[in-house]
Amino acid sequence: MKLTRGILLFGTVVIAAVAGGWSFLSNRPGAAVEAFQREHRIQQDAATPRLPPADAFRATVCAASPCVVVEAGGLIFIFGAGEGAAEGIVRLGLMRPDVDALLLPDLALKTVEGLPALAGAGGRAGRREPLKVYGPAGMLPVVDGANLIVSAPPQARLTAGVEGEDQGSDGRLVFDSGVVSVRGFGGVERGMGRVYRIDFDGRSLILSGCSALPAEIIAAAREVKGPGALVLAGSERLLGSPSSCIDLPTVAQALSQAKVSASVVLPADPPATFADATAAWREMLSSNDPSALQIGLPGTVIDLSAEKPIIRESRPT
Repeated sequence: MKLTRGILLFGTVVIAAVAGGWSFLSNRPGAAVEAFQREHRIQQDAATPRLPPADAFRATVCAASPCVVVEAGGLIFIFGAGEGAAEGIVRLGLMRPDVDALLLPDLALKTVEGLPALAGAGGRAGRREPLKVYGPAGMLPVVDGANLIVSAPPQARLTAGVEGEDQGSDGRLVFDSGVVSVRGFGGVERGMGRVYRIDFDGRSLILSGCSALPAEIIAAAREVKGPGALVLAGSERLLGSPSSCIDLPTVAQALSQAKVSASVVLPADPPATFADATAAWREMLSSNDPSALQIGLPGTVIDLSAEKPIIRESRPT
């Protein structure tokens, strides 16, 4: 009995000592500041972009405006620079200081109005050299204009990328790392859109703006390597209003000639709510082979790392 009481007494002393020590540590000068800093580090780590695996090949829709982030072979490209693009990329944890290139499908205001914000976000992420921008004819004044209003240090601003020669039906070589290549099709005349094809590890992703010509989509798909997918920055015409963009029946016809396994259409100006957007676009797609076209709203991921492209639908946060 005495031994038991001794053990209980010892345990009580230990507990009191631990509690007292914790109280001392919690209330000592500077403890609150350290706790705040520790919590901030945890949140910062959670928001810090993680490098994708070297074999990852995926595209993530980052905003309702034209904006898609493509990760391929450890590289990262941004397609489109619409309003809210920078905020969407940061929110998804995809804003890295080493973005390899920004690809513009056309020079419409809704496609380029987010350029200054993207440059600014890159500067805040720690970018140390200008971001190379590629696009259709007439792009240089747009890049220069964005740099005049961007709030970023000189090393984090924008610069026009130097492209390779036009190779006819093979397009123009825009970017080539030796492992990942980007080719552009069309956009050689002012006001015309451009289609891009990104090739990596025997797979291809086609990125098209709403003003691209069907022939350019078909040309980009002609040399699709293995399983391929297409992302089309959508059109108001898909919802019935006037627009210079390509319409849904024309897209469907082009896809019937293109060798792609999956296709995603991004509504350019979706209705106010996710539910309305989903209902309206599904109704449109139902009469145009829904197996070939799917809706892509912010957060949607098109993963080409698997044997066949996988599309994961998102839900708004």
